[in-house]
Parts: sequence; C-alpha cells; structure tokens
Amino acid sequence: MSRPQNLNQRLARVEWGLGVVAVLLVGALVATWLTHPSGTPAIAAAPADVSSLESMQRGFGWMAETVTPAVVFIEAERKVETPEASTESPSAQPPDWWREFFGPDVPFFRGPGLGPRQPTPEPSIPQVGQGSGVVFDPDGYILTNNHVVANADKVTVHLVNGEAYPAKIIGTDELTDLAVIKIDPKRPLATAQFGDADQMSVGWWVMAIGYPFGGSRYQGRFDQALRYEPTVTVGVVSAKDRQIESDRPGYPFRDLIQTDAPINPGNSGGPLVDVHAKVIGINQAIFTSGPWGGNIGVGFAIPINARTKAVIEALKGGETVVRGRLGVAVKPLTDAYKSAFGADHGVFVENVEPDSPAAKAGIKADDIITEYQGKPVVSSDEFVTWVQGTKPGTKAEIKVLRDGKSLTLHVTIGSLSLGEGSTTAQAPEPRKLGLVVAPLTDEQLRDTGLSGGVRVESVEPMSDAARAGLREGDVIVKINRDTIKDVASYNRAVEKLKPGDAVVIRYWRRGQTSTAGIDSLSR
Repeated sequence: MSRPQNLNQRLARVEWGLGVVAVLLVGALVATWLTHPSGTPAIAAAPADVSSLESMQRGFGWMAETVTPAVVFIEAERKVETPEASTESPSAQPPDWWREFFGPDVPFFRGPGLGPRQPTPEPSIPQVGQGSGVVFDPDGYILTNNHVVANADKVTVHLVNGEAYPAKIIGTDELTDLAVIKIDPKRPLATAQFGDADQMSVGWWVMAIGYPFGGSRYQGRFDQALRYEPTVTVGVVSAKDRQIESDRPGYPFRDLIQTDAPINPGNSGGPLVDVHAKVIGINQAIFTSGPWGGNIGVGFAIPINARTKAVIEALKGGETVVRGRLGVAVKPLTDAYKSAFGADHGVFVENVEPDSPAAKAGIKADDIITEYQGKPVVSSDEFVTWVQGTKPGTKAEIKVLRDGKSLTLHVTIGSLSLGEGSTTAQAPEPRKLGLVVAPLTDEQLRDTGLSGGVRVESVEPMSDAARAGLREGDVIVKINRDTIKDVASYNRAVEKLKPGDAVVIRYWRRGQTSTAGIDSLSR
C-alpha cells in the first residue's frame, strides 16, 4: 500500500532538516578542535571592569608624559691631579727584550749622545659622576642630590631633546643631600610641580624617573637621542620616615621615603612622582646586595615637604641653610630605657657636648627629654628635626626626667655647623671609596682577635664601597695587596687608587673574614 504523496513530502523535509542540523554540529565540533587542539581551554572573555585597568594604564602614561620633559641628565666632572713626571734615568727602565736577553741586573744605556730621557707627564683623566635632576623653574633652576655634584669642577646638563648646557652650582646642603644648579637655556624650560610628601600614605602609587644608563659609559649602545631619554619605573610607597647613615657620623639622612619603584645608579637626583604628577621626593639611594649593586626593591627618596621646600628656596637664593643646634646625642626610648628610668615617652640623652647650648642649660647625660617647646617628645628623629628647625638664638623650653623627677630647663638654641660634633678620624679623599673609617680601640682589637685594621664608621650612599656590599662596623684589613694596620696605612693604600682600578677589599664582619670586589673604581 503506498503512502499519500503529502506525507512523503513532509518526511522529506524532516530528513533534510535533520541533515542540516547534523552538518552544523559536525562543523562546530571541527571548528572547536581546530581552535583548541588537545583540549586547550578557551581564552576567557575580558572582564566587564577591565576599564579600571585601562584607566590606571592611561594614568601612568599621563604621569610620565607630564614630568619627563622636566627631567635632566647630569654629568659632574672632578679633576684629578696629574702625577709628577718621571725623571728616572733611561738605565732604570730597560725594555722587555733587554731583560729577557741580558737578564734583569745588566744596566741599560740608550747610547752616546742621546742623553737622559725627558720627563713625560702622565695624562690627567677626569672623574665623571653621573646622575639625574628635575627642573623646577623655567629659567633653568634644577634640583638634584648634593652627592651628584659635590666638589665638581665642571657640571654639564643634558635635556631630553639632547641639548647640553654648562651648569653652575648655586647651593648645596649636605644634611638633606639636596643641591640646586642652574643653566642658561635658549628658551623657558618645562618644569615639574612640587607636591607634599607629608600628605602621602604607605601604599600610594609612585613613579621614579631618571637616567640609569646615562652618557659616555653607554656610547654605542644607544642612539644619541635615546641616551638622553629618561627611564620610568613604577611602585608604591613602602614605608615612611626611614633613616640611613650619611658619610658624616652623627648626621644620618632622616625622614626618607622608602619605595619599591626600581631606583638604580644614575637615578640619583631624579624625581619620585605621585599620581597627580607632583614631585613628592628626590631619589637618593638604594639598599643592594652582591658585587653588582643592582636594585632589590628597597630605594629611598628625600621627601618634598614644607621643611625641604624651605631648604630648596634658600639654596636657590644662594643662601646658607641655617639650623638650630642643642649639642646632645640622643637615642630612642626602648622598653629597657623606659623600665630603667621610669619614663613612658621621650628620648634618652646619651652624652652632652662640653660648652654646648645643652650643657649651659644644665642638660646632663642620662636625662630623658620628654617635652620640647610644649610638645611631647616621642621620636628621636622628630626631636632632632624640631631642634634643627628652630632658629638659632631662640630660647626654648625643654622638660627632662632626671632621677624620677621632672625638671623644666631653658636653653638658647645655637647654630649648627657640620664642623662640630664629630671626633671620627676620617681618611683623606673619602669619596675615592665612599668610606669614613676610624682606628680600632684596644678593646675592639681584643674582641675581634685582629692584629690591626680600621673600622668602617659610615658608607656613602651610592658609592663604590656601598655597591660592593661594605657596611658600617666592618673592619678593613687589606686593600688589594696592602695590609691595613691603622688609618695611616689605609690612607696610603687609598691614595694609590686611580679611577678605573680594580679593587679587592678584605674585611672582617661578625667573626668572619670576607672580600668585596670593585671591578672599576669610579671616583
């Protein structure tokens, strides 16, 4: 019995539709296999809130575009004294072939009529330090680190467009490690704006800008224009109010910003910038490890705040920065001091300089200073900042705790001079290695078991010694082949070193003797 024709037509359409569906399913499976072979998962779709990441990215780009035109590269050249010309007779300098043929003990003569060898002066090779700076006045005023330009005979500033100008050092301040230099540009310069580091918090985004590559050392690696293009790195404010030692014992760098934005040699003097493209710090130093001195995520910057802005203005005007002086050495009040002296806040007076303002006012060693000008003292850094910020000649009221009793004393604040307060024996030309050393006492010799050496009192930030890993408290016993017995032998060994020399320093630390290597002495 045959089926009706309309039923056959409907069945045909169903079969055709099922065929189409089957073809589509097979096509989809093949496409999936081709796109993600071996079960590779598909790339996730972009999240709906990716716009926040794009906004952050645009923000960092805007920060860099805003500030980098004001960041400059600085070369600071220091002259090296030309060694005295050699006046030895020719017989004292036989050539190698003469020694090999006749032996080392046979005199060498140039021959009749030639006469003695004329003195030949050695060429003078200048020491060239490198760093960064930031323009803060369109007339050509530039802020940088003191250690970048200190003792320089010639300073050259390179702008981002490759133009180079000689610079004049207008003012330097060793205690803050800030300096102001000036160039005379052809046109007004792009400037960066100062912010206020006192308003920042730990965790804030920051950008470090500077020249870790610099000029002559990298010739051939970059085109001329690219050598003077700043490098940008990003991180956060890791901590506030940090302190590191300076090369002047008793005067550490205080109130520093710690950041993990990578800072490397050559970045010194460059700006640390907040998300508003305002300069809140001047990059200064890094903690490092190993012989190469690379960044390990711990950098420091000098904060830009009301106190340092006053210093910058004074330097710009060619003025000496005036600070107050009390004449005491103080220590933080730890739990041990609190328990022993019955104090809950303040700073411990470790010693008082003779004939100082503090001594004249009756402040004594073992006092606990609890108040300064009506403000409770809770931090040694803050206390030192208050004293140094007090105008010399001011009569200040100080409260101390002595033998369990509170006393109110009145002191006339003196004027701080960096020539005062330090009795550390310092080697000449400390910048050649970046160390301040002192002789070992008899007690230290007994404790270390050494027969001689010199103790490192401080290490200059960003110096060759710092990059080699030397620290305060190390005892140097040998430099290259010279045994170091005392400060005099240390001085003699250091005086022989020249820029470019390789230096190996043997030192004692915590019962072990180690070595530190400097591949090429920079200064």
